[in-house]
Formats: sequence, C-alpha cells, structure tokens
Amino acid sequence: MSTLLEIDELRRELREKFPAAHRPAPLSEEPHATSSLTFERGSINEVVSSQPNQGMALFISELLAQECDLPLALIDGRDSFDPGSHGNLKCQQLFWIRCREISQAIQCSDLLLRDGNLPLVLLDLHFTPTRELKRLPMSTWHRLRNQARESGTTLLALTSQPLLPSVKQRLTLTGNFSLDHLERQPPRLKFQEKHLAQRAAL
Repeated sequence: MSTLLEIDELRRELREKFPAAHRPAPLSEEPHATSSLTFERGSINEVVSSQPNQGMALFISELLAQECDLPLALIDGRDSFDPGSHGNLKCQQLFWIRCREISQAIQCSDLLLRDGNLPLVLLDLHFTPTRELKRLPMSTWHRLRNQARESGTTLLALTSQPLLPSVKQRLTLTGNFSLDHLERQPPRLKFQEKHLAQRAAL
C-alpha cells in the first residue's frame, strides 16, 4: 500500500505494484460484480452514506474481501482509511492513495481512469465536506465519466449526499451498525438501489 504520493509518482508506483495489469489483454465486456451488485464496466457510480453508522466501512470491507485477488485502487480523499481494520489478506492487492485535498483526489482519479489498467477505482469522498464537493464544476464529473467509459474502468464514488450528476447507478446505504460489526461476521448491508440513465457526454 502506498504512502502519500505526488501525482507524477502514481504511474510508476502503479506499474511496480501491478505489472501484470499493464500487459496488453483483450477487454472483457462482462459487467463488474461487487457483492450482490453488478456495476457496468466503464461506468461511474455513487455510494451514499449520510450517517456514520449506515455501513460505509462495512461496504468497503466487503468490497475488499470480494476483490482480494484483483487489483483495486482506493483514492482516500481525507486520509481516513485504516488498513489495520481490514487485515492483510483483504489489502494485499490494494493500491491505496492517500489524499488530504479534493483537488488531489480528482487528479488521481483522472490519472487512474486514463491509465485504464485497473478494473475498479474507489473514490472515497464521504468525509469530504459537502461545500467542497459542490464547488466542483459539473464538467469534472462528466470528464471522469467519459474517461471511465473510454478506458473500461469502473469508478465508485463514496459520498455523504447524492451529488454526482449522470451516474449509472446510485446506492444509498440505510443500515444501522456499530464498530464491532467489522470484528465479527458482518450482517447483510442494507441499501436502496437506483439505476439512472446517463445523459450524453457534454
């Protein structure tokens, strides 16, 4: 797992950690399955948790368990991820990018989506203040959506409110969990799922 990185170091770190991901291979048309959900390949999706106890940490843990044999990028928007809570096995294929500013997180998203060699990028903004997210121009999300579509990488954005325009799927967590759920067999996540039609690229 990487430490705090400068943007120009990301590509080198990515190629060193996951060399096999950068070998030419035919793109699969299969959707990307996560737990009981299926996210369309090359789409941008949003996972919303408005309260701390609604299951975002459990969602991340379940996602890491599901993808433990595949490379997964986590762009940590507020340097809040605790790998010790999830264990080495779940994190062995994790490319963890620690950010403190939303501008860094967006730059990292740009790079990984353009690179297109990881099947799934998780953009964790659920600790980013809503006022900062609302300052981002809509063109930022449209650009990321187009990059995901062109590269075939699936982007999951984690937020505290539904904010992203033109997402393919929005998942709203509705559970009521305590911290000790991470230390025992986790309960089934509760959520409301909404499929949204994406508008044509601007």
